[in-house]
Amino acid sequence: MEENKTVILVAEDEAIIRDLVKLMLLREGYVVLTAKDADETLEISQKFTDPIHLLLLDPVMHRDGLSLAKRVREQRPEIKVMIMSGDTMTEIPENTPVVKKPFLSPTLLQCVQRVLTSSSFHGVCHEVDLRRRLKDSSPPTA
Repeated sequence: MEENKTVILVAEDEAIIRDLVKLMLLREGYVVLTAKDADETLEISQKFTDPIHLLLLDPVMHRDGLSLAKRVREQRPEIKVMIMSGDTMTEIPENTPVVKKPFLSPTLLQCVQRVLTSSSFHGVCHEVDLRRRLKDSSPPTA
C-alpha cells in the first residue's frame, strides 16, 4: 500500500449502506476496508498490518457495536472512531463523533475529514450544518 494513504475501516451490517459508504470514501481517495459484523471487524483489525486511521461504525450491528469500538481501540490505540447511526435510541458515548443517517456524500466526507484532522472534534454532523457552512462560505449576491 502507498505511504500517506488514509485507511478507513467501515463496519456496517447492511450491505447496501456499506457499499455506498465505501464508494463515497473511495471517490475521495481513501483506502477502504469493509466488515459486515463484529467478528469480521476484529479479524481485519488484527490481520491488517498497516495503520487503520478511522473506524466508521454502525453501533446497531449484530452485537453491541459500541463494545466493538472499545475492542478495536484495545488492538489499535491510535485509531479514531466515528459512529454513523440513524437510531435515536442508541446511546452514543460522550466524546465520540457521529454522522446521522441518512446523510449525503458531502456530509459524510466533511465529517470524516473533521475527525481525521482534529483531535478535539466530538460533535454530530448533520445535513443542516453542511448547508449552513456552504451558505456562509458562498460569495454574497448583489
